[in-house]
Amino acid sequence: MKKIIFILTLFLIASVIFTYYLITSDPKDVMESLYIIPTNTAQVESCIKCHGEVEGFSPAHNPEKIGCASCHLGNVNANDKNLAHIGMVLIPGNLSTSKQTCGQINCHPGISERVESSLMSTMSGVISVDKYVFGEIEKPSGKFHVKELGNSAADTHLKNLCASCHLVNEKIEFEPITELSRGGGCNACHLNYNSEAEKDLKWYKEKKISQPDLALIKFHPSLSINITNDHCFGCHSRSGRISTNYEGWHETTLEPNDVKNKEGFRLLQDGRIFKSVEADVHFKAGMVCVDCHTSYEVMGDGTKYEHKEEAMRVQCSDCHSKELQTIKLNEFDFESSKIAELRNWDDKERQFVKVEKSGTPLVNTFMDDNKNGKLIGKISGETLPLKPPNFVCIESKAHSNVSCNSCHSSWAPQCVGCHTEYNPEDEGYDLLNNESTKGTWVEYLGEFFAEAPTLGIVEHDVENKLSKHIEPFIPGMIMTLDKSDYENNNSKQIFKRLFAPSIPHTIQKESRSCESCHNSSLAIGYGRGELTYEIGSWNFKPKYDNYEFDNLPQDAWIGFLTEPKENIGTRENVRPFNLDEQQRILTVGTCLTCHKPDSEVMKNSLVDYDKLLLNLSNKCILPEWN
Repeated sequence: MKKIIFILTLFLIASVIFTYYLITSDPKDVMESLYIIPTNTAQVESCIKCHGEVEGFSPAHNPEKIGCASCHLGNVNANDKNLAHIGMVLIPGNLSTSKQTCGQINCHPGISERVESSLMSTMSGVISVDKYVFGEIEKPSGKFHVKELGNSAADTHLKNLCASCHLVNEKIEFEPITELSRGGGCNACHLNYNSEAEKDLKWYKEKKISQPDLALIKFHPSLSINITNDHCFGCHSRSGRISTNYEGWHETTLEPNDVKNKEGFRLLQDGRIFKSVEADVHFKAGMVCVDCHTSYEVMGDGTKYEHKEEAMRVQCSDCHSKELQTIKLNEFDFESSKIAELRNWDDKERQFVKVEKSGTPLVNTFMDDNKNGKLIGKISGETLPLKPPNFVCIESKAHSNVSCNSCHSSWAPQCVGCHTEYNPEDEGYDLLNNESTKGTWVEYLGEFFAEAPTLGIVEHDVENKLSKHIEPFIPGMIMTLDKSDYENNNSKQIFKRLFAPSIPHTIQKESRSCESCHNSSLAIGYGRGELTYEIGSWNFKPKYDNYEFDNLPQDAWIGFLTEPKENIGTRENVRPFNLDEQQRILTVGTCLTCHKPDSEVMKNSLVDYDKLLLNLSNKCILPEWN
């Protein structure tokens, strides 16, 4: 009994000391104590008897520092191969084992949980919109997870066509990241094969067939924070296609033989043909995705979000502002300071640019001696200027609620006239469970366009006051859906005309012209066609015929000079322009039929357009709105 009391007393004293340490210590020091990396563990692991000559590791993952078992687990005391490999994880980083490997307490604690709750793992927004279109939920909102998909029509549709693009998807083969790569947890972003590793992998695979007992990896791929655009491409060349947009490639419906020996086309590994359009200005400057997007966006911040715009932290104005917000190294959160240290950007006197939404730093930025912002490319190493916006962007009263993307996106991918149906006799594939299925959903493509996006409204409730911003939109779906063969009924086709908010990632230095917004039927939402002004009246002749389902042109979002219908967006807080807003846009468009955009009249209209209307010339004849 005395022995038990003695042990409990020692435990209580230790607990008090540790609690005191937590309370009195710098939080950063406490976090760093959790990241202590064991040293020389490889000397006591039996792994080195067979794998001691392996090369290619990044410094932080060198077995001389952390051993082999910290990543691969297994039995490090066994000298027999079969016994040593018991419990071994062949490909660490998959989310199914990441808590025991990458996310263990001595390495990267807490990050596995963040990644699992991030949108790149849950696919929440994709799922909610799909279920909404199929009529399984009343609103395109709610928090979902791809792992919980069942057997409803929408869930099966997702499993047939969409569910490979999530980080929970297991990486099961030794192979570098390619255009076809999907999932793999931590590997999706951090795995890198150089030429030697690829050459050795080829040798290993051949040896595995001819002499399996002699097949040993000799050059290990590295795990690092050198995240290239190739890591993002596999998933983000689908759906909104921001990876291909960014590099200036637009999808077509062409076949490989159609473009054989032709310049300006690109054949992806999945067989799709893309046409060269205009690349994003940041891509032209050598910037990669992670030059803007932070670890808290890519890996999540621990919060479960419904849609991607809620998870985004970085805004154009963080880098392109009249006065940049800054932060010093001693104000960094632990993760940001660790990244800065790994990249050797840990100057204690440096002023870094601060993200307005989260207060976290952009670790690859700094203010020079003249207080000008600079950005260092994480892959290129090039130093680029952070240019402030023009006068019209920040001082114009007329454009105060217009987003940067609305004016500076040169084009966006768009498609109309698609059809989806279920074929019960065709062989399909379940991308979530990785198994063949009898019966599958198929999609028949409509017409593709690479043109300036339509504009619309995103609304937010800010301190009980409605905030409205103009943002780019694309047809999220103008399509027919036939699910009668899935549900064994004679239900009619479902028709949906839903536009989705978009950040096209096709930024150009010059803004789109005034006419491309105020005199464009596509920008306002009427669809393609001839929008003309005759004295006192605007007229519109659409390019496409009206659909029988809703009597609107095939590519339209709304009818010409009419109030929009409800439920025509992929978010609850988005909508097209209402009738009053359409009239105001076209009133400015009327002025542009006579006055050039750079005229004094139009320049003054940016400051106070309503005041300008009070002093019209007798020659000015504005529309007569009913």
